[in-house]
Amino acid sequence: MKFSLPLWVLATVAAGFTTAAAQALPTGSSQPAAPAKATSIPTGRVVIVNTLVFGDKIDEFRRQAQKLEEKFKPRTTELESMAKRLQELTQKVQDEKLSVEVRRQAQEQGLALEKEYKRKDEDLRADIEREQQTVLNPLREKVFKFMESYAAARGIIMIIDVGALAANNNLGMIPYVDNAADITEDFVKEYNRANPVAAPATSAKP
Repeated sequence: MKFSLPLWVLATVAAGFTTAAAQALPTGSSQPAAPAKATSIPTGRVVIVNTLVFGDKIDEFRRQAQKLEEKFKPRTTELESMAKRLQELTQKVQDEKLSVEVRRQAQEQGLALEKEYKRKDEDLRADIEREQQTVLNPLREKVFKFMESYAAARGIIMIIDVGALAANNNLGMIPYVDNAADITEDFVKEYNRANPVAAPATSAKP
Protein backbone atom coordinates (compact mmCIF):
# COMPACT_ATOMS: atom_id res chain seq x y z
CA MET A 1 0.00 0.00 0.00
CA LYS A 2 1.54 3.26 -1.14
CA PHE A 3 0.74 6.44 0.79
CA SER A 4 0.49 9.85 -0.82
CA LEU A 5 0.21 12.39 1.96
CA PRO A 6 -0.14 15.46 -0.28
CA LEU A 7 -3.27 13.95 -1.80
CA TRP A 8 -4.78 13.52 1.66
CA VAL A 9 -4.00 17.13 2.39
CA LEU A 10 -5.28 18.54 -0.86
CA ALA A 11 -8.44 16.47 -0.69
CA THR A 12 -9.19 17.97 2.68
CA VAL A 13 -8.42 21.44 1.36
CA ALA A 14 -10.86 20.99 -1.50
CA ALA A 15 -13.54 19.58 0.79
CA GLY A 16 -13.02 22.48 3.15
CA PHE A 17 -13.51 25.00 0.37
CA THR A 18 -16.77 23.44 -0.79
CA THR A 19 -18.04 23.19 2.79
CA ALA A 20 -17.08 26.77 3.57
CA ALA A 21 -18.78 27.97 0.40
CA ALA A 22 -21.98 26.18 1.37
CA GLN A 23 -21.90 27.61 4.89
CA ALA A 24 -21.48 31.09 3.48
CA LEU A 25 -24.82 30.90 1.70
CA PRO A 26 -27.85 32.46 3.45
CA THR A 27 -29.98 29.92 5.28
CA GLY A 28 -33.76 29.70 5.21
CA SER A 29 -36.12 30.62 8.04
CA SER A 30 -39.10 28.78 9.46
CA GLN A 31 -41.08 32.04 9.42
CA PRO A 32 -42.40 33.43 6.14
CA ALA A 33 -40.32 36.34 4.96
CA ALA A 34 -41.88 39.77 4.83
CA PRO A 35 -42.45 41.13 1.32
CA ALA A 36 -39.29 42.82 0.16
CA LYS A 37 -39.42 46.42 -0.91
CA ALA A 38 -38.84 47.02 -4.57
CA THR A 39 -35.19 47.72 -5.19
CA SER A 40 -33.10 48.11 -8.28
CA ILE A 41 -31.46 44.91 -9.46
CA PRO A 42 -27.67 45.22 -9.28
CA THR A 43 -25.86 45.03 -12.57
CA GLY A 44 -22.52 43.34 -12.95
CA ARG A 45 -20.73 40.16 -13.96
CA VAL A 46 -21.71 36.64 -12.94
CA VAL A 47 -18.69 34.34 -13.06
CA ILE A 48 -17.62 30.85 -12.04
CA VAL A 49 -14.69 29.55 -10.03
CA ASN A 50 -13.43 26.03 -9.34
CA THR A 51 -12.28 25.89 -5.73
CA LEU A 52 -11.34 22.21 -6.08
CA VAL A 53 -8.05 23.25 -7.69
CA PHE A 54 -7.10 25.81 -5.04
CA GLY A 55 -5.25 23.28 -2.92
CA ASP A 56 -2.98 22.44 -5.84
CA LYS A 57 -2.58 25.88 -7.43
CA ILE A 58 -2.48 28.35 -4.54
CA ASP A 59 1.13 28.55 -3.38
CA GLU A 60 0.33 28.94 0.34
CA PHE A 61 -1.66 25.73 0.37
CA ARG A 62 1.00 23.81 -1.54
CA ARG A 63 3.63 24.98 0.92
CA GLN A 64 1.54 23.88 3.90
CA ALA A 65 0.97 20.50 2.22
CA GLN A 66 4.73 20.12 1.83
CA LYS A 67 5.26 20.96 5.51
CA LEU A 68 2.69 18.38 6.56
CA GLU A 69 4.32 15.79 4.31
CA GLU A 70 7.71 16.46 5.88
CA LYS A 71 6.30 16.35 9.41
CA PHE A 72 4.54 13.01 8.97
CA LYS A 73 7.03 11.41 6.56
CA PRO A 74 8.65 9.11 9.17
CA ARG A 75 5.26 7.66 10.10
CA THR A 76 4.10 7.21 6.51
CA THR A 77 7.41 5.52 5.69
CA GLU A 78 6.93 3.16 8.65
CA LEU A 79 3.45 2.24 7.42
CA GLU A 80 4.74 1.61 3.92
CA SER A 81 7.36 -0.78 5.35
CA MET A 82 4.69 -2.55 7.40
CA ALA A 83 2.48 -2.92 4.32
CA LYS A 84 5.38 -4.44 2.41
CA ARG A 85 6.07 -6.88 5.25
CA LEU A 86 2.37 -7.86 5.33
CA GLN A 87 2.52 -8.66 1.65
CA GLU A 88 5.58 -10.85 2.18
CA LEU A 89 3.88 -12.75 5.01
CA THR A 90 0.76 -13.26 2.89
CA GLN A 91 2.88 -14.77 0.14
CA LYS A 92 4.49 -17.09 2.69
CA VAL A 93 1.11 -18.29 3.95
CA GLN A 94 0.04 -19.06 0.39
CA ASP A 95 3.29 -20.84 -0.55
CA GLU A 96 2.47 -24.55 -0.50
CA LYS A 97 6.14 -25.42 -0.86
CA LEU A 98 6.72 -24.33 2.74
CA SER A 99 5.97 -26.52 5.75
CA VAL A 100 2.68 -26.24 7.60
CA GLU A 101 4.49 -24.89 10.68
CA VAL A 102 6.27 -22.15 8.74
CA ARG A 103 3.02 -21.10 7.10
CA ARG A 104 1.22 -21.12 10.47
CA GLN A 105 3.87 -18.87 12.02
CA ALA A 106 3.66 -16.51 9.04
CA GLN A 107 -0.10 -16.31 9.45
CA GLU A 108 0.17 -15.49 13.18
CA GLN A 109 2.79 -12.82 12.49
CA GLY A 110 0.62 -11.39 9.73
CA LEU A 111 -2.46 -11.13 11.93
CA ALA A 112 -0.51 -9.35 14.66
CA LEU A 113 1.16 -7.02 12.17
CA GLU A 114 -2.14 -6.23 10.45
CA LYS A 115 -3.69 -5.24 13.77
CA GLU A 116 -0.74 -2.94 14.56
CA TYR A 117 -0.85 -1.50 11.03
CA LYS A 118 -4.54 -0.58 11.26
CA ARG A 119 -4.06 1.11 14.63
CA LYS A 120 -1.11 3.18 13.44
CA ASP A 121 -2.86 4.05 10.19
CA GLU A 122 -5.95 5.33 12.05
CA ASP A 123 -3.80 7.32 14.49
CA LEU A 124 -1.85 8.91 11.65
CA ARG A 125 -4.95 9.93 9.72
CA ALA A 126 -6.50 11.43 12.86
CA ASP A 127 -3.33 13.42 13.62
CA ILE A 128 -3.16 14.70 10.04
CA GLU A 129 -6.80 15.78 10.14
CA ARG A 130 -6.27 17.71 13.38
CA GLU A 131 -3.18 19.40 11.94
CA GLN A 132 -5.07 20.36 8.80
CA GLN A 133 -7.87 21.97 10.79
CA THR A 134 -5.36 24.07 12.72
CA VAL A 135 -3.25 25.13 9.76
CA LEU A 136 -5.56 25.18 6.76
CA ASN A 137 -8.81 26.66 8.08
CA PRO A 138 -7.30 30.15 8.61
CA LEU A 139 -5.93 29.98 5.05
CA ARG A 140 -9.35 29.14 3.64
CA GLU A 141 -10.82 32.18 5.40
CA LYS A 142 -8.02 34.34 4.01
CA VAL A 143 -8.70 33.13 0.46
CA PHE A 144 -12.43 33.86 0.67
CA LYS A 145 -11.74 37.30 2.10
CA PHE A 146 -9.47 38.01 -0.87
CA MET A 147 -12.20 36.75 -3.19
CA GLU A 148 -14.55 39.44 -1.86
CA SER A 149 -12.13 42.23 -2.68
CA TYR A 150 -11.29 40.60 -6.04
CA ALA A 151 -14.97 40.58 -6.98
CA ALA A 152 -15.61 44.14 -5.80
CA ALA A 153 -12.73 45.49 -7.86
CA ARG A 154 -14.02 43.82 -11.04
CA GLY A 155 -17.74 44.55 -10.90
CA ILE A 156 -18.59 40.93 -10.07
CA ILE A 157 -21.93 40.51 -8.31
CA MET A 158 -21.96 36.71 -8.10
CA ILE A 159 -19.40 33.91 -8.11
CA ILE A 160 -20.69 30.37 -8.69
CA ASP A 161 -18.43 27.65 -7.30
CA VAL A 162 -18.50 24.88 -9.91
CA GLY A 163 -16.10 22.94 -7.70
CA ALA A 164 -18.74 22.64 -5.00
CA LEU A 165 -21.36 21.69 -7.59
CA ALA A 166 -19.07 19.04 -9.07
CA ALA A 167 -18.29 17.62 -5.63
CA ASN A 168 -22.02 17.11 -5.10
CA ASN A 169 -22.76 15.92 -8.65
CA ASN A 170 -24.81 19.05 -9.34
CA LEU A 171 -23.02 20.45 -12.38
CA GLY A 172 -26.21 19.82 -14.36
CA MET A 173 -27.65 22.85 -12.60
CA ILE A 174 -25.55 24.97 -14.99
CA PRO A 175 -26.49 23.82 -18.52
CA TYR A 176 -24.22 26.31 -20.21
CA VAL A 177 -21.38 28.64 -19.31
CA ASP A 178 -18.98 30.61 -21.47
CA ASN A 179 -15.35 29.71 -20.74
CA ALA A 180 -14.61 33.42 -20.54
CA ALA A 181 -16.67 33.51 -17.33
CA ASP A 182 -14.21 31.20 -15.53
CA ILE A 183 -12.04 33.33 -13.22
CA THR A 184 -10.18 30.43 -11.58
CA GLU A 185 -6.79 30.91 -13.23
CA ASP A 186 -6.86 34.70 -12.96
CA PHE A 187 -7.95 34.58 -9.33
CA VAL A 188 -5.18 32.13 -8.43
CA LYS A 189 -2.63 34.29 -10.24
CA GLU A 190 -3.77 37.46 -8.43
CA TYR A 191 -3.88 35.73 -5.05
CA ASN A 192 -0.40 34.28 -5.44
CA ARG A 193 0.94 37.64 -6.54
CA ALA A 194 -0.62 39.38 -3.53
CA ASN A 195 0.54 36.64 -1.16
CA PRO A 196 4.02 35.56 -2.29
CA VAL A 197 5.51 32.49 -0.69
CA ALA A 198 9.21 32.61 0.11
CA ALA A 199 11.36 29.81 -1.23
CA PRO A 200 12.19 27.17 1.40
CA ALA A 201 15.44 27.80 3.23
CA THR A 202 18.37 25.64 2.14
CA SER A 203 21.12 24.54 4.45
CA ALA A 204 24.46 26.24 3.87
CA LYS A 205 27.17 24.11 2.31
CA PRO A 206 30.24 23.50 4.49
